[in-house]
Amino acid sequence: MSKLVEMLNPRQPTAGDLLIEAIADAVALKLERMAGLQQRLMDLHDAAKYLGMTEDALRHKAGVDIPCVRIDGKLRFDRRDLDRYIDRAPRQGI
Repeated sequence: MSKLVEMLNPRQPTAGDLLIEAIADAVALKLERMAGLQQRLMDLHDAAKYLGMTEDALRHKAGVDIPCVRIDGKLRFDRRDLDRYIDRAPRQGI
């Protein structure tokens, strides 16, 4: 019967309850952010999309202008190398 009474008359949350809830929310938020992290190595398709170019254009630049590695016979691009390539690109004003 005490469960029924507790359900009908819920108690006020204590400071400990609020702290536990805040910690749980913070952990859930951190896990969501971690799940959103992307892989460090990208395949040709994803790297081309990341750079905003065609796969053929990236294939032409692979190993020349943009470092890459070959894993299991397929080209892979490190996100950090792609970011450096973007950072080195000349900037133009409008």
